Amino acid sequence: MKNLLNNLSQGLENFANSGVDSLESLLSRQTHNVIITGLSRSGKSMFFTTLMTLFGQRANSANGTSDHLPLLSSLPLDLVESFELRPISGEESFPIDDCLAKLQNQQWPASTDQVYGFELVLTLRQTRVLKRLINKTNKVVFRFYDYPGEWLTDLPMLHKEFVHWSDSAWSQQSNPPQKFYAQGWQAFVEQFDFDLSPESARVEEYIQNFRHYLQTAKDNGITLLQPGSMLMEAQTFNWTVNGFAPLPSSVSSDPEHPWTRLFNENFELFKKLWLKPLQENYFLKADKQIIMLDLHEGLSHSRAHLNQLKETISNLANSFVYGANKWYKPKILFGDQISKVAFVATKSDLIPHAQQGNFLKLLQEITSGVRAHLKDHDVDFQHFLISAIQVTDPGECENCLRFTDTHNDYQEWELEPLPCSLKELEPNQTYPVMPAAVPKDVMNRMYHAQGIDRLIEYLIKT
Repeated sequence: MKNLLNNLSQGLENFANSGVDSLESLLSRQTHNVIITGLSRSGKSMFFTTLMTLFGQRANSANGTSDHLPLLSSLPLDLVESFELRPISGEESFPIDDCLAKLQNQQWPASTDQVYGFELVLTLRQTRVLKRLINKTNKVVFRFYDYPGEWLTDLPMLHKEFVHWSDSAWSQQSNPPQKFYAQGWQAFVEQFDFDLSPESARVEEYIQNFRHYLQTAKDNGITLLQPGSMLMEAQTFNWTVNGFAPLPSSVSSDPEHPWTRLFNENFELFKKLWLKPLQENYFLKADKQIIMLDLHEGLSHSRAHLNQLKETISNLANSFVYGANKWYKPKILFGDQISKVAFVATKSDLIPHAQQGNFLKLLQEITSGVRAHLKDHDVDFQHFLISAIQVTDPGECENCLRFTDTHNDYQEWELEPLPCSLKELEPNQTYPVMPAAVPKDVMNRMYHAQGIDRLIEYLIKT
């Protein structure tokens, strides 16, 4: 027994010595803030559910008999004395129990409608090497934040005036794919009488028509929508009382026009009461970032949808780099700096293994605008393909997948090869939406999630 304990201790010490640089980086700060950003329907809720489940499973595997994060080599079970999941003080706890209950009833988790978070607290074993690295504590805290994707697209509005935002909104609506869904809204504006005063009933009618356009566009896979917050009900800004919408240039070009004055005031109020606190309370906290993208949404519609997704992400990078917040800049006041960005394509299990390489190349092309900005900053980044739950099985051919559909029938599809670049897609070429149901063996499928261990390993490693 004594030899066994000595061997175990020596093995752990050897590991700690070999990874001392990674450990020193990990322990250089007691709290690591990881903000999970992603547009609507990018799979954040499912990712959060699986992430918490896998960490919870690890926390309950003290004897090391089971580990569903096998590639998390920087935090082997032998190095960690205990894992603890707990809520973040002052934040709403992620509804993990509700999400798991929905999954076990073969329903997908609801989309995120507010800020959620959880803390992963690691207590490391006190080896000789660790004692040299640890000053005050052997605890390391990872804070993960999740929030509605609609909020993300609104951040660039912080650095615009109403007139400029209004003009850009009209410009976006004139190009595909938005123009196909903006026809009703534009027809309404053409017949609207702006000579009438902006009384509350008229303003509400105008804003409701714009909201209807936004909702229709969102339902059809449009990502570049502002203000996305208008589509969210649970928030502190009152759209009925203080709302705004784009005005035609014939109106907005006159700063004294009653409609321009009103919407300009409401626009500034939106930035003050909603966007600025959102930016300061959440988007300036992070030192690591996960950007989640659903490429399947664009592939199921058209090349224009994917190009717009690329534009959306690029616009966000422009705002973060040159704006007041510090996504990619040192945060001098609070001592934070985002040092790593992980670009993540979700639902990779819906792509045959033979096409995963092309899927990764598409992800890299979609993020090329962001990466062009990152080159000027001391920020590391990588691309990842993940599936938070494995809903498909390999089929008989290399491009075949099997899955259980929403009618509980087990199907096999042979999928066309994916292009490796946007220019290889025909303008109206689409890929079918796989109607996969939540698997009955949901926990086992979550335990076989792909790519999450590599992603977490990247975030915590030097």
